[in-house]
Amino acid sequence: MQQQIIELFEFIADGGLDQDDILAMTAEVMAAQQDPDAYRARHEAGFYAESAAMPLWETVMLEQLADGLLFNATSVPALYAQISEAFGEDELDLKAEALDGLTDISAIKAIQDELNPNFTLVDLSSKPQQIVLIRTHNLANFLKLCKALNIQAESTFDNLFNTK
Repeated sequence: MQQQIIELFEFIADGGLDQDDILAMTAEVMAAQQDPDAYRARHEAGFYAESAAMPLWETVMLEQLADGLLFNATSVPALYAQISEAFGEDELDLKAEALDGLTDISAIKAIQDELNPNFTLVDLSSKPQQIVLIRTHNLANFLKLCKALNIQAESTFDNLFNTK
């Protein structure tokens, strides 16, 4: 499992993290997976509810991604604002304000069109609008890896159509 987690982080980071950071993140995930009780005892008690739908290690994995690799917002324009900020000023042509008033499907389509052909938006986990960007040419392998780890992952645009 450790090698799969490393590979997952590498897909998501897309060269944005050095190997030492990826290994440190993986070590956290593995510690949570191997001994959840000891992990909870060493860390903040309230960050994980034992009744949560996902295992502790997956929660820890998502937490490791929270700093600029995992995008999570209550609205699609706010989500895009995070993505745009991660790319840097003037890297993307689409402005978050252009998404105001659009349906979620239309806004996600506009974002995906902006990121094509290089990146695909991927919902990661069962929470709505918890998204990572995956290089389009790596998408099939990323989704296969998530399936092997029993992590819910699907193209955001496809996911919107499947839930409507």
